[in-house]
Amino acid sequence: MKNIIFKTSFLAVLFSAMSCQDKLDTPSGNEASAIYMPEQTATINIASSTVGGQTDVEVRLAKRNDEDVKATISMDDFFAAYNKKNNTRYKVLPASEYKIYQVGDPSNVMKDGKIVVNIKKKEAAAKIRVVVNPLSDETYPIGIKYAIPLRITSAGVSRILENDRAVVSFNRPFKTSVGEIKKGNNFSVALDPTIPTTAEFTIQGHFVFSNFDNTGMGHYWNQSMINFRGGPGSNWWYTRVNKGSFQVKDLDADGDATEIKMDVKTGTWYQVSYVYKDNNLKVYINGKLAKTFVRPNLSFVKGEGGAITVGNAGNDDSRDYRIREVRVWNRALTEAEINDNLYLPVDPDAEGLLVYLPIDKKNGFKELTKYNNKVTFGKSGHDPKTQPPVQESDISVEWTENVKFPSDTFTTTTD
Repeated sequence: MKNIIFKTSFLAVLFSAMSCQDKLDTPSGNEASAIYMPEQTATINIASSTVGGQTDVEVRLAKRNDEDVKATISMDDFFAAYNKKNNTRYKVLPASEYKIYQVGDPSNVMKDGKIVVNIKKKEAAAKIRVVVNPLSDETYPIGIKYAIPLRITSAGVSRILENDRAVVSFNRPFKTSVGEIKKGNNFSVALDPTIPTTAEFTIQGHFVFSNFDNTGMGHYWNQSMINFRGGPGSNWWYTRVNKGSFQVKDLDADGDATEIKMDVKTGTWYQVSYVYKDNNLKVYINGKLAKTFVRPNLSFVKGEGGAITVGNAGNDDSRDYRIREVRVWNRALTEAEINDNLYLPVDPDAEGLLVYLPIDKKNGFKELTKYNNKVTFGKSGHDPKTQPPVQESDISVEWTENVKFPSDTFTTTTD
């Protein structure tokens, strides 16, 4: 009996001591909490270049506290590491183009890249509002992805969690000018001979086909799109389009095995990406994988000879068409990357971009990358052996202003 009483008393003392120890080890007040940003991205939808937009970003505590908590949110340019990790290309939007203040306290605004927000006691979160000015397409080109990087840099709690930052980006519809190249005119881009050999690549173009009838054409089929020449030691291939298919041909290959069967409509945008890696040439149409072709031994070889040719200088294999955003990359883009830049212009300094022609009225057929690529032109009836080289001003191009994107069809706007 005494033994039972002793054991019971001992356990009671032990549990009491453990309870006291738990209380001693548990911090009180704000030291018990942590802080984070629950949403790592926020998007501002901008209707046009003449209006701005806004969004809210939340700062949250892991638990409610019994007193106010202050936290400093800073504009912190972490994009170098962020872009590398996420394969993005964000650039910081200048602070003059936006305002940040605490929701519920508009007088508390960001100054010198910092704002101190107050999370009131017994509350779990506070919000800041990001208000962006109208963004001029001239000053801030659509192809450059501007954003605002925000991070919790200090707080009156014991810990700042790893998800301490948010990226505020923008959805920006835009309009641009687009050129229509008339039949019997084409252009080529010879790659800078100093570009290193690359065994994988992506070639892209955004097309609208204006007609498929036989008026002034030898035939509606076998119409040229983009031809590839990799240089010494590389095989070559060329692409065609007609009313019932896109086609990838090489050497003497022809027939059903070379075709992507589909109804190709006039007046409709087709973004076509040719992605090559490990002997496979994948063709994406409007961001979706359409077909994979086996094409061994393709590469852009360092030195003279690497080039792409768009369209055809002969009337028989040529028709009127619109084209924009011609690009060559030194790597195989993923489907996500293709869709990320499906219709938007890209940054000429983007990593891996070897050739870039936006083809708008402002730039004409100017090549915008850092490389010394050479653009040349062809025209029906021109004899390069006896006549001077064809100049850009010699080819037949019609420019249309205010072409609207995103859009499935060729559409203009007055907005």
